[in-house]
Amino acid sequence: MSDADEIARLSLVTLHGLSPLVYALFTVAFLKQVAVPTMARTLYRHGTGDIVRATILRNDDTIVFFGQLLDHGPGSPMGQEWIERLNRIHAHFPLRNGDSLYTLATLALDPESITGALGVSLFSPTELEAHWQFWRSVAERQHVTDIPASRDELRTWSAAYEQAEHIASHDGREIAAALVTAFGERCLPRVLRRWDGQVIAALCPSRLREVHGLPEPSAVVAILTRAALRAYAVTAGVRRVPADRSLVRDFGTARYGDRPVEDVGYQRRPGRGA
Repeated sequence: MSDADEIARLSLVTLHGLSPLVYALFTVAFLKQVAVPTMARTLYRHGTGDIVRATILRNDDTIVFFGQLLDHGPGSPMGQEWIERLNRIHAHFPLRNGDSLYTLATLALDPESITGALGVSLFSPTELEAHWQFWRSVAERQHVTDIPASRDELRTWSAAYEQAEHIASHDGREIAAALVTAFGERCLPRVLRRWDGQVIAALCPSRLREVHGLPEPSAVVAILTRAALRAYAVTAGVRRVPADRSLVRDFGTARYGDRPVEDVGYQRRPGRGA
């Protein structure tokens, strides 16, 4: 698919780049990643990791990376510059190839799997294939190996990986708590933040809730969360969307101003090990 990058950008940014939706899907995908103890340990770092010290900034920066890649394409000079920055960040940490491959799976599959589990179909088959090809291209440039040959094969691999690797851990649960709080602060009105854990839990599969000790969502929260997503889906075809919507602006420049690529993401602190 020669136009996969552009289809992915139009799908994930222009059509469905609404900030609360992006942040909610991102939070659940991140919860899945830190359900893997090795990934949680790398991020938590005995409580010194940015993901628990400055959770919102850490999340915003990650979404800015996604936005830059979606805006420019991973094969463009700008896309390659941001991927090289990611590679320099990852070089500080002992990452297993399987963990990197699972991150690819959450990016390529979760927008559809999370919303689909709630009975909502936001993406066409062409869009889903474009998501897969886009993120596979990113992963290849990050030197991830043993990438499955198709989206369906990746889904099968991911399910087996979760079955084997999703295990409750102290580090994972601490990060999960920070992610839930950040979601509430970023996306919910103050009066609703007491239910931040239930809202996120309503978007999570039951095993993920169990791994992280998330609450069982009340019937009311589950119904309202599903209804909000369905209302969004029903109006997607008639709602006007801003043609210039940008994750880079919404999660980056609008909040933190213009920053060079080296100032986005993990910053190695002088005198501290990774």
